[in-house]
Amino acid sequence: MKRTVLGFFILLVPLFLLPPLTPLHALKKRIRAPKVAGISYSSARLSRSTNSIVVTLSHLDKTKRVEYVLSYAANGIQQGAMGTLVPMGQLTDSRDLYFGTCSHGVCTPHYNIRNATFTVTTTLTTGATYIKRYRLRI
Repeated sequence: MKRTVLGFFILLVPLFLLPPLTPLHALKKRIRAPKVAGISYSSARLSRSTNSIVVTLSHLDKTKRVEYVLSYAANGIQQGAMGTLVPMGQLTDSRDLYFGTCSHGVCTPHYNIRNATFTVTTTLTTGATYIKRYRLRI
């Protein structure tokens, strides 16, 4: 009898320790604009000699706005840079984003860079939005 009660108790106690069940909700269906084959609106490359990332933005005649965000940790402190480009007739443009700080023409590089990501959000003239994420290994 004691074994049966003890076994029953051992089976029921874990059930009371479980978190209450929460209802599941379906995700909204994603509707994506058709992507034009072969077109890339940005490219990025790491320049170790200048301690920066060089970003080339292309097909600007088809874009309304380009936003970019560089985020990384340097010596354990979150750092970053961001910007926006509204095309004014040019087809391409580039940006050189420095891993460091500059003031009055004097630049100081950041060291021990970790978790570097670069995100480009391109809004086309058609209204479609494309997001491209880069994970940088420094």
